Amino acid sequence: MTASRTKYFEEVTIGETLPPIDFAVTLTSLVMYAGATWDFHRYHYDAAFVAGLGMPGPFMDGQMLGALLARQVMQWSGPDGFVRKLSYRQRAMVYANDTITLRGKVTGTSIQDGRGLAHCMLSVTGPDERVVARDATATVELQRRPG
Repeated sequence: MTASRTKYFEEVTIGETLPPIDFAVTLTSLVMYAGATWDFHRYHYDAAFVAGLGMPGPFMDGQMLGALLARQVMQWSGPDGFVRKLSYRQRAMVYANDTITLRGKVTGTSIQDGRGLAHCMLSVTGPDERVVARDATATVELQRRPG
């Protein structure tokens, strides 16, 4: 789902929350991401293989977490937003059949070289509010109102 309109820099308030995303991790979503990124390692889709490694199921590629964080920021910022910087530290595994929740809020704004930037703190939690990602941040360039 994409934001229906452009979010302008002048509309942003510090403390504003980004709409949360609940993402159900399915085997299909893991396979689709593996195909899109050419990462066909068996631990992303082969339940018998990962069971032999003592894992509870196929697990998410860490970069998929970054893609979901970028998706959240872009849904908030609208079609003219641009992610200038994204960082996070993955702290826990995410397995097929987990549901993760992505949250975020604006922690600051700045203007650099005439560009309006929103600085966001992001988080990802898994089942039982387990911390999946910490130290997650994004800097998003937003359109400025004309005039």
